Amino acid sequence: MAGKTVNRSRAQAFKSRFQRAGRGLKVADGHTSDVAARPSMAVSGEKDDRGHSPGKETKAGGRSVRHSRLPAQVKRGLRFLAAPLVWFCLLAFCGGTGVAAFLWLTTLPPVANCQTLQPASAHTDQLYCAEQAARSGKVESLLAGLALVKNWSADHPLRIRANRAVREWSKALLTIAQTKADQGDVAGAIALAKKIPASSPIHAEVQTALLDWQKGQNRGQAIDAAIQTALKQQDWQTATAKLTALASLDDKYAQQNLSRLRQQLVSERAARQQLQQARQVAERAPETVVVIGQAIAQAERVDANSYAHAEAQIDIQTWGQFLLNRLTQQLGQADTAGAIATAQVLPLSLPLPPIARDLVWLSRAQPLAGSRLLTQSPSVQWRQLWVALAQVRQIRADSPLYPQAKRLLPRLEQQSQDVLQIQLATSVASLKQIPTLQAAIATLQTVTPDRPQRLYAQTLIAQWRKEIQQLEDRPYLTQAQQLAAAGTRPKLKAAIAQARQIAPGRALRLDAQSAIAKWTRQIQAIEDQPLLNQAKTLAKQKKLKDAIQTATKIRADRSLYKEAQTAIGLWQAEFQRAEDQPILDEARALADQGSLSNAINLAASIGFGRALYGDAQAAIARWSSQRDAILSARRPSRRYEPPSTPESYRPTPGVPYEPPVSAPALPPELPPP
Repeated sequence: MAGKTVNRSRAQAFKSRFQRAGRGLKVADGHTSDVAARPSMAVSGEKDDRGHSPGKETKAGGRSVRHSRLPAQVKRGLRFLAAPLVWFCLLAFCGGTGVAAFLWLTTLPPVANCQTLQPASAHTDQLYCAEQAARSGKVESLLAGLALVKNWSADHPLRIRANRAVREWSKALLTIAQTKADQGDVAGAIALAKKIPASSPIHAEVQTALLDWQKGQNRGQAIDAAIQTALKQQDWQTATAKLTALASLDDKYAQQNLSRLRQQLVSERAARQQLQQARQVAERAPETVVVIGQAIAQAERVDANSYAHAEAQIDIQTWGQFLLNRLTQQLGQADTAGAIATAQVLPLSLPLPPIARDLVWLSRAQPLAGSRLLTQSPSVQWRQLWVALAQVRQIRADSPLYPQAKRLLPRLEQQSQDVLQIQLATSVASLKQIPTLQAAIATLQTVTPDRPQRLYAQTLIAQWRKEIQQLEDRPYLTQAQQLAAAGTRPKLKAAIAQARQIAPGRALRLDAQSAIAKWTRQIQAIEDQPLLNQAKTLAKQKKLKDAIQTATKIRADRSLYKEAQTAIGLWQAEFQRAEDQPILDEARALADQGSLSNAINLAASIGFGRALYGDAQAAIARWSSQRDAILSARRPSRRYEPPSTPESYRPTPGVPYEPPVSAPALPPELPPP
């Protein structure tokens, strides 16, 4: 009861408090409060026009009215919030300023455009672009970077950064120089290392490397010079010894040049051998034009980089002068055939008189004019014809060879035109498209039968027509192969029908027929495989007779015929073995009982070609031997008596009698199988 009383009193107190707060907004007679009508007075606490103060009770119509204290509470609330609001605004301003300053400090300046960099650009941009270019590792970029910072003063703002870059660039250049030295280009390595400035932080390393390279270069050059002298003098023994000394040097320059010098030694000896062979050829018949021409051809093959080349050129000039004199003599004797033969072996480097030059030109142009087939590619042949045509046209009208040149010119021109057409058609046909091949064929069809290259043109036309047929029929064969890839019977039949669209005489007809035969065998295998599987199943069930009859249904023209016949042979052997094994077992039983003859007769009933025929014959042979041994043991032994002398024999005095030799007895025949 006491608890309920306390709760009730608290509720009444809360209710009265709520009613007092509501009376602050409305007066008892229903009029609006003056505070709401005049807020300025309510805030300032002044009296209203009736002389009442806010917050005090007044009498109006016998009822008391209390003015609201809400404006005072609002004022106290604003005073309470003013200070935190000011501090919050100040904190926000300071934080924003700090963030803006941090972003301004951390934001990188715009990157310089190295493509449009001017000489008057800032040093920062120039150094940046030099660093970017040096990253490629190119010698030009590294040297350009060193040249850029070379003249900067010690107190330059970018000096520290520049020194770091100079160190990196110098190391890169020294590495490149070392690579050159390792590859044998010591001179290039020295030249590159000398471009590294003395102000570089690695100047001491550069000087050490330069000193090592120069020492090795001097030693190697001395030995190289001695080897070259020995090669010139054909002193192969000294050259070999110097090479051995060079190989013993612990120097990269020497090791790099060792292989080159060894190859030079081999080349020099080969060149000397060729020159010696040419001289030996010339010595065999020094007055024969053909032999001298062979010697010149041999000497012209001497390596141009060898020391023997100079001597070979002297010999060629000597032999060429001999041929030139012989040519002049033949021309004076009107020996045109001999002059042409001599002119054909003349060296090309020999200056000729006009008549000899014209003769050489004619001798070289005649084979080209009469060629019916191109011996080289059309472009090479056309260049040769163009040169020959230009040379023949230079033969003057007052030359004794002008009539021959005049007759030769039309044929050379025709050859040149035909070869040019062939070259153009070949270039067009090389695109391997039907329109281009047809255009090439049309180009060569203008080569008439009376032209020199008619046969070659027709050969190319036939080849290109085959290529056109291949391009036209290839889709049929490709589609057929795609159908056949499924491996099913309908798809294989569809593939065969597709491949048969390639008509006889076409380029791909043989390929199509081969594919058709292959797919036909696959179809036959699909059709006959169930029969063969059925026969194998019957054979596993020991129904060999039925299995053989089933497999026999596969005809001889079918793809599985061989496999079926092989299986039939195995099953027949097994079937025969099953039939003949009891016979052979019975014969063996008889033989064990001593009835060898009966065993032999019974085993002989296994005929030839049967599965157990070999076993039966082996047993028969064994039993026959046993029977013969038994019979020999049972036969009584008789004393040997020499045969009596025939009555018709009349002895010859002094000649002993020799009985005639009888033929050996034949073994008994085996019973027929």
